[in-house]
This record gives sequence, C-alpha cells and structure tokens, in this order.
Amino acid sequence: MKQFLPTWKKYLTEDKKVYVHGYIKPEKCFYTLDEWQQFVDKMLRFQKDGHYLSNYESKLIGPDEMKALVEEYYGFQLTADVARYDLLTTKNVLDHIEDFINHRFWALEEKYGDFFKDIKKLRFAFFYSRGDLEPYVLIDDEFTTQTYGSTNNPKKLFHYTHIDGITRIQRAIDSGDPFDLSCYTVAERPFFRKKSNKIIELEANVRAGFRSDVKSYSVSNNRKCFNLHRLGYPGTDKDNLCTDLENDCNGELRTALWNEFIATPIRIIGVRDR
Repeated sequence: MKQFLPTWKKYLTEDKKVYVHGYIKPEKCFYTLDEWQQFVDKMLRFQKDGHYLSNYESKLIGPDEMKALVEEYYGFQLTADVARYDLLTTKNVLDHIEDFINHRFWALEEKYGDFFKDIKKLRFAFFYSRGDLEPYVLIDDEFTTQTYGSTNNPKKLFHYTHIDGITRIQRAIDSGDPFDLSCYTVAERPFFRKKSNKIIELEANVRAGFRSDVKSYSVSNNRKCFNLHRLGYPGTDKDNLCTDLENDCNGELRTALWNEFIATPIRIIGVRDR
C-alpha cells in the first residue's frame, strides 16, 4: 500500500495517536452528504470508463486521479484500519467503495434522515466494525445543537476508567481543552474492559445521549463519533437517540447493557472502586 503513505503523513500531523492506536479517528475522514456525492459522482465516471474497484485484489491501481480521490476519502481505512484488523483487507475496503458508490450512498438520506433535523449539515465517515465498514456520524456542535438546541447541556454522569485515566482526564480539564468521554447513568451489564477498575462521577457537558451503547470512537478534534447502525432500539415506540436529557435517558434498558452519554468533562466529583 505504498501509494497511500504520502497522504497518510498528513494524519500524523493532525494527531499522532491516530497512527499509534487506530481508535482515534481523523476528523479529515468526515464529510457531508453533498461532499460524499462529489466523491461518488467522480468514482462513477471512472467506473463507466472501465475502472472497477472490485477487480483489484490487494492494491489499488488505475488512473492517478482516481487513486488520489480514493486516498483522500479512504486513506485512513486503507492504512490504519487494514493494518489494525485481521479480518479487514484492502479488497474489503475497495469492495465497500464500489458498493457505496453504486448503492449504499443513495440510500443514506432515506434510511437515516428522519433521525436528524437536517442530515445535510452533519458529517459522516466509514470505519471498520464487526466485519464491515459501517457508517459513523461526527458528534460536533452542529449535531448537538440540532438535537438539543444548545451546546450547553451539563449533567452528572459516571465513567469507567483507571488511575492513569483519571489523571489524564483531570489534566485535560485543567488545560481548558478536555476531550469527550463515553459515560453512563444506568448499567445492567458489567463493563467489558477489566483494566477500567475505577468509576468516576463527574459533571460533564452532554454532546449526545443514547438509551444503549452506540459503538463510539474518539476523533482527533477531541469529539466523538457513533455508529449509525446503533440508532435502532428494541420495540417500535422509541429509537436509541435521547432528545430529552432529563427525562428520556434514565429509564428501562431494553438491551440489558448500559446507556451512553457522549460528554465533555467539566469537573470530577468523586472516584470509587468498580
């Protein structure tokens, strides 16, 4: 995959953690639907000229303009994600792109538009999750304002972490540039990460709230993104996104897991053993 390395270097200047961990997703990966359509329309023209991505097994070949376009929109997935996940290959990513330009893009707005006030103003990307590249939406100020009418939504929450994590969170708060966390108020299932043996109570500014966990990733701009496939919720009367942070997020957990709040920490109230 040497053809992707020059573009990949720009991600290192954005956030070195992107390369080291893979869980930190570059903000550059997210585009509006209009921006994605520009990609799709150009790729369809290359396809019409006979350049089918599904023909390529282990590397991208074809016109330089097409390779540069794929690199711009999918460079991270073709380097960091393919290197990180054993089940994800270059072939998988190229097949996803072909399916996306032919089918998946054209159903995105119809499938997810009703969940948001204005899906056109939100930004989306595609990352590996459970065997496929799945759609993620960036929880930026536009998302939070659309959902709650404001970016000022303080709430007392809980967060699983460890001693080093507590230090890192407090340092970020003190610096005035804190990063968003995945928090909760109700949990039925024990947290899966054994290292996280502490629970902190904190006051935090909620960016988004969900009735059940949403497979969120951290983003290099200190925000988070979440998996659009997790917008569904058991039953027919509710979806997973909580639009009423006071009364709509703390009830019954139909998934028997935990609810999830994406929130920016304001202050740590207390710490206890898990």
